[in-house]
Amino acid sequence: MHKFLLIILLFKGMFKNFTRFSLIAFTTLSSFLAQAQMMNDGIFMGKGSLCGGVSYMTDSWSIYWEGTLYRENKNIGTLTTKSVSLSGNYGISDNLNVMFSLPYITTKPSAGTAQGMSGIQDLTMSFKYRAFQYKNLSVIGAIGGSIPTTNYVADYMPYAIGTQSKTLFGRGILYYTLPSNLALTVHGTYTGRSNVKVDRQMYFAGKGYFTNEMIMPNVTNWGMKFGHYEYRWQLEATLDQQITDGSLEWQSEGLLASSADIRRNDMPGLCNKFDYTRIGFIASYRIPQLKDLQVIVSGGQILDGRNVGKSATLSIGLAKIIGFSKGKSSDASNRLICRPGDMNHGGMEIKKEEEHKEHK
Repeated sequence: MHKFLLIILLFKGMFKNFTRFSLIAFTTLSSFLAQAQMMNDGIFMGKGSLCGGVSYMTDSWSIYWEGTLYRENKNIGTLTTKSVSLSGNYGISDNLNVMFSLPYITTKPSAGTAQGMSGIQDLTMSFKYRAFQYKNLSVIGAIGGSIPTTNYVADYMPYAIGTQSKTLFGRGILYYTLPSNLALTVHGTYTGRSNVKVDRQMYFAGKGYFTNEMIMPNVTNWGMKFGHYEYRWQLEATLDQQITDGSLEWQSEGLLASSADIRRNDMPGLCNKFDYTRIGFIASYRIPQLKDLQVIVSGGQILDGRNVGKSATLSIGLAKIIGFSKGKSSDASNRLICRPGDMNHGGMEIKKEEEHKEHK
C-alpha cells in the first residue's frame, strides 16, 4: 500500500504540468503524411522513375476532446506542430512502387511552463502493388511499416513528436476513373503497433498498472478522395477517419491492448484511444517554365474526435521527377511524370500540350 502511494505521489509530481491535456499531434501528422506521399492513392510511378520531394506542414489546435468532453486548456494555449519531410517514390515496375518518408518535427505550446520538442521522427516505407485493373477500376494493395530513427521521449504528451512504437500495416485501395478527368479513391488501412517501454513503473488506463511497458492498441484508418486529376493540375477533396482498437483487460495469456479515454484532468497516455474524423483538400500544379516542377498544397480540419485536438493543418510541398530507365519511349503517354495515374489522366493531357507546341 505504501509503495502504491509513493508511486502515485511521484507520478503526480513529475506530471503536474501535464494536467488537462489531449491529443498527441502526430495523429494528424501521420494522416497528412500518408496523403502527401501518395501511399493511399491509385497513382503509380512508371518503371525506373523516381519522384523526390520535400514538404512543410503546420498543424495547430487550442480546443480538444477529453474523452467526449469538448474543452480548452489554458496551461497549453495553442499547440503548434511543424514538420519538414523528405519523401520518395520509385517505380520498380509500372505496377509496383516503393515509397518512403522521413519527417523532422517540432512542437510548441503558446502558454504554460512545459517546453515543446523537436527531432527526427520515424522512417516509413511501403510497397504498393496494382493487383489488377478492369476497365477504369484499379485494385491495389500495399504493405509497409515504420520504425523510430532517434531515441526521442514518447511519454511526454501532447508535446512528444511520436510514440516510439514500431508499426506494420496493410492497406487496400480502390481507384476508379470517371469522364472529364475525375477520379474516386477509397482506401482502408489496418496498423499493428508494438508495445512501448517508458521511464516510469506505473500508468493508469481504466485502472493502475505497475509496469513500464505500455500496451499499444492497433489502429484502423479509412478514407476517400474525389476530384479532378490530370497531368498539369489536380484538385481533390478528402475524408479520413481513424478508429483505435482494443480495450484494456487481463486474460489468461496476459494483458490485451488498451484504448481507454483520458481521465478527467489527467495527462494522456500513449495507449489512449485517439479517434477522429477529418476533411481536407489536395491541390497541385506542374509549372512548365520550371521543367514541370510540381507544387502541392493540402489542408485539413478535424471535425469530431475522441481524446484529440480540433486541429487545422496546412502544408506546401515541391516534387520533381528523375528518370533512370534507358530507352524510354518519347511518346507522350510514356512521359515520366510525378503522379502519372493511368492513361485516362496522364497521356492524353500531355499529348494535347505537345501537339499545341508543334503547331506553334
